[in-house]
Amino acid sequence: MIRIPDSTLCGRLSFPSLETAAVPQPLRKWFLDRADEMLSEPFDHLPLSLYRDFSETGSREHYETPYFRKRRRLSTLVIAELLENSGRYISRIEDEIWELFAEPAWVIPPHNCYIRDTPQLPVPDTGRPVLDLFAMETGEILALSLNLLGEMLDPALRRSISTELRRRVIDPYIGSWFWWMGGRGDEKLNNWTVWCTQNALLTAFSIDLDADTRAAVMDKALLSLSDWYSQYGEDGCCDEGAQYWHAAGLCFFGCLCIINQVTGNALTSLFSENKVRNIASYIMNMHVSGDWYLNFSDCSPRAGLLGAREYLFGRAVGNTALIRQAMLDTRSVIDAMEKGDNVPEDDNSYNLWYMWLKVRYSGEMCSSPLPAESSVPGYVYYPSVGISIYRDGGTLLAVKTGCNDDSHNHNDTGSVILCSGSHPLLIDIGVETYTKKTFSPERYTLPPMQSLYHNVVNFGGKGQAAGREYRAEDVVSDSSSISMELSSAYPEGTVGSYRRKVVFSRDLISFSESVKDGESPVLSLMTMDRPSVSSSLLSFAGWSISFSKCGEIKTEEIKITDKRLRIAWPERLYRTLIPFADTLEWAVHIGK
Repeated sequence: MIRIPDSTLCGRLSFPSLETAAVPQPLRKWFLDRADEMLSEPFDHLPLSLYRDFSETGSREHYETPYFRKRRRLSTLVIAELLENSGRYISRIEDEIWELFAEPAWVIPPHNCYIRDTPQLPVPDTGRPVLDLFAMETGEILALSLNLLGEMLDPALRRSISTELRRRVIDPYIGSWFWWMGGRGDEKLNNWTVWCTQNALLTAFSIDLDADTRAAVMDKALLSLSDWYSQYGEDGCCDEGAQYWHAAGLCFFGCLCIINQVTGNALTSLFSENKVRNIASYIMNMHVSGDWYLNFSDCSPRAGLLGAREYLFGRAVGNTALIRQAMLDTRSVIDAMEKGDNVPEDDNSYNLWYMWLKVRYSGEMCSSPLPAESSVPGYVYYPSVGISIYRDGGTLLAVKTGCNDDSHNHNDTGSVILCSGSHPLLIDIGVETYTKKTFSPERYTLPPMQSLYHNVVNFGGKGQAAGREYRAEDVVSDSSSISMELSSAYPEGTVGSYRRKVVFSRDLISFSESVKDGESPVLSLMTMDRPSVSSSLLSFAGWSISFSKCGEIKTEEIKITDKRLRIAWPERLYRTLIPFADTLEWAVHIGK
């Protein structure tokens, strides 16, 4: 249980004035240029018909694009005003705040329900606010706008911000229960818990509240954080994937930072706990190169560059590898800004606190000495999720065991990802743009969720099933190999036994597939590179895959048109199908 002493007084969050001279000039210019463009942008309005559109079409983008644009614009304008301190942006800031008041509800359509995994309501009930990720994030943006700008805002508007936040966030947070709050012992928690709790804390401790209300918020936050922390593996592995770690483990760190600031460092000792240190280490263990990461679950391989939050987490736990990568990534962004190149958008590009941290710490991250490069573990095993990671030189292999009940789950037990340097060889596609179908009973009709589109064997065109009972068994993982029994990952009766063994070395990764009582086994392999196919060999530029006796190999082209997938992948990917009888030996050869 995460606790603070009963006598602890919870103060108000304070943000020091930005030392604008310490802010890298390209970053300052970048914010001001975008804010200047935003001054002439039309206002975005969100009519009820647009809200209902999700229920009718299944598209999330139609509503969410203007919804997030409004919040990104307000946060950017606030940062620009702090940097320039001239009052030039205040009028538009006040208009944008008023526009958020004008939204009857802050919950987005895909989240408009009161019970987890139930159908969304087409119209929000304004008298009973739903507290989802983005209602809570809206609260954070408004609360920090008030905290950071203070008397620069109109007095009546300042009072209205506090009133709206009390009505829409604080009172429902204290008086209601949503699944992500946990604390009842029967909910499987995920990134929602720490992400929402972080924003609840930022909201409650950025505005003027009485001591009893602040104490109630703190008590509920500690209960949620304790439940989430107890469910998280001791090894620190994020079962939602590297991209979601920024909203999971990193938001947990954010919660600890906020609580420490308002309580006089009541939770500082947690930074010495192995689990917290392991949570910090996870993201670097999943790192491939640049913004490329190993990407199981609903995670893009381009999981995002690191920045101020990761830098601060690294400092808190003494993880120099995390500090170094955050500094390198930040410097690459500042360099791109200086050159006028395209700057990759942050994964959460509308959160005002994240923007403030970026501006506050980027100068320090660019000017401080870079920590020496540390060695990366050659082997890491995460038993809580079932991920084994192997490195040797530029070769990187990850093998997923575990079960098909991860948060943001794909049916991918036993699948592998393989990279040579920064080049992906065997891939996990990731997830398409979210729609109504993504989080519905139809989820596993989508190809990227199916084992048929992962690097495993399937049977007679039938793949794995979703659920905790569909899992790998008899897993033996060591520093050079891993073996497992995978028959339980498939519906009952699909296969009597399916054993996979993988042996790792820098230039040769060997696989053994052994099947008993399985209908028409076919190995599926997903690649970004187009293979040249012969009877028992797939040839690529700089690497190849050889097979023992197998049936006719067939390769199909998959056109990638989805916007989210195109962030990471080219216009075409390839699925190669290798049929065999009972046993298949195959190997990936890297190099000539």
